This record gives sequence, structure tokens and C-alpha cells, in this order.
Amino acid sequence: MPDSPDQGADRGVVRFITDAWPLVALGVIGALIIRACVPVHPPVQPAGAFDPQTGVRVGNWHAMSALQALTAESGSVQVLGALNLLVIDFSVTGSTLPDSAEPVLTRVAAVIEARPTSERYEITAYSERMDSPLADLDLSRRRAQAVVDFLIKQGVPTQRLQARGAGDQDPVAGEPGEESSFRNQRLQFALLP
Repeated sequence: MPDSPDQGADRGVVRFITDAWPLVALGVIGALIIRACVPVHPPVQPAGAFDPQTGVRVGNWHAMSALQALTAESGSVQVLGALNLLVIDFSVTGSTLPDSAEPVLTRVAAVIEARPTSERYEITAYSERMDSPLADLDLSRRRAQAVVDFLIKQGVPTQRLQARGAGDQDPVAGEPGEESSFRNQRLQFALLP
């Protein structure tokens, strides 16, 4: 029995601290682990100005974050969602993959290889309206094939990939300007039946 009411309260506080510290420590450790797993925010683009290089960096930051978050249990919807965040900065009239695309495409190859072998992917490239519809279609086909060729070099079996060019069909941005052109020049991954 405590000698005074204050001694009983002190023992209660000591007992609470002794019993609760493992939970507090676990909470702090958990918070540190969560913080370590949360990616740093992407670069911010100033309002009113569009910079294609920033668009590529931000797009691929999102793509890489989404690709790294995929697990063996991720469904095809999540996989396609991550793949379709990919941004490749082809030159205006070119189909050569820029060096900046290599890290994210290497990750794409690893993701596809980890998926069931029954999953086959169509990679469709779109271009903005440049020359003639036939020239735009040819350019987009060559861009899609460049991506497929890279993935094959990374070890993805040829029979799991198909390239398709769509030219300037189905634009996602209709207003004139550099940002619309950037958004319309895109890749789209889809599962083949």
C-alpha cells in the first residue's frame, strides 16, 4: 500500500511509461518506415509555362513510382495503369529512343517479365499531326517498334509484344499548343486477347 496518495500516482505514471514505451517505439519506427517508403515529391512546374522536359521528368517520376509499387498480387488493371504513365521524349520527327527513356523502360521490361506468360501486350504509339496522315502513321509505328525492340533486348519474349502505330488518331488534347502536342504524342499499353 502506498505511503501517500502522491506515491501511488507516481507508481501509476511509472507503470504506464514502462508498459507503453514499446508501443510508442513501435509507432515511431512504423512512421519512419512509412516515410522511407513514400517517394519524394516530383518536380513542380511553374504555372503558366509548359516545359516538355519537365513534363517528361514528372511523367516518368509518376510511372517509375507506380511501377515500383506493383507487387506479385497486382492485377492487370494496376499494371496497365502504371505502364500507361510512361512518357518517352522522342524527337519531333524521330523514332530513336532517347537515353532518358532507358531506366523506366528497363523497369517496364522487368514488370512485364514478372507477369504471367499468358499476358501479351500491344504497345500503341500516337503522334501529333505533322505531315500527312500516312507519314504520321509511319512515324508512330516506328516509335512503337522502337519500344518493343528495347523490351525484347531486355529479355521480354518477342511473342508477348506487338507494336502498333496509330498516327494522330484519338488525340487526348484538342487545343492548340505545345502542351497539347506533348500529350498527344504518347504510348498506350493494352493487353491482347
